[in-house]
Amino acid sequence: MSNIENGPSGRHDSSGVPSWRTKLGTAVSIRTQTRKWGRRADTWDQHNDAGMAKVSARAIEMCDLRPGMDCVDLGCGTGRLALILAHEGANVLGVDVSPAMIERMQARATAEGITTVRGVATPIERLTLPPASVDLVITNYALHHLVDADKAKIVTAAFGWLRPGGQFVISDMMLGRGSTTRDREIIASKVRSMAKKGIPGYWRILKNAGRYLLRVHERPITPEAWSRLFEAAGFRDITVSVVVQEAAVVRGTKPSS
Repeated sequence: MSNIENGPSGRHDSSGVPSWRTKLGTAVSIRTQTRKWGRRADTWDQHNDAGMAKVSARAIEMCDLRPGMDCVDLGCGTGRLALILAHEGANVLGVDVSPAMIERMQARATAEGITTVRGVATPIERLTLPPASVDLVITNYALHHLVDADKAKIVTAAFGWLRPGGQFVISDMMLGRGSTTRDREIIASKVRSMAKKGIPGYWRILKNAGRYLLRVHERPITPEAWSRLFEAAGFRDITVSVVVQEAAVVRGTKPSS
């Protein structure tokens, strides 16, 4: 079980500096995600399933949106959330590890006549923003790719970027590694679904089991673990909404005073 499932944690030396293992894990994760999403930029919009659409829609519903607000979309991809926020009157910074994804988002914005979206191609783990400069930080199906220490780091960073009263909203795959009844039910359901597809399904079971057990590419944690990270960072009014079997939305608010 990942340490983060029991609370915020990360591997650091006695001075609080991330250990070489943590730094190496971050570097490998960034390289992997850069290659992966660069290759998938042209086809990504075709692979967003109904479940993911429901999760992102719930994330938007849980935001306190108003015209003129400043928003950051972490792992924006081709702009699923960023463009919706812009249509609601927000100024949006889309952040993605893939320059190709950013280009596609900007092209979509231009085609839709949107001028309030801009993009930056950089890993989420390396993003820096001025303190108290935004009203909303939102992310959809992106943070489960981060190593656990970076999950905690980004929650703390988002708290600093937000103005008082601002919100951090995460919609993502959220499950542990089989330690709870919910985890086991989700895993069993996925295995049954893939097994029905015959040999291709069995191959997916083996491939996904390896990724899941070794925490390669996908490193989800539970809604409860995210809630603990939010609380440790200082967020209040933390709300969890389970949308589909393996995914949920967590929202927290930075206190006004």
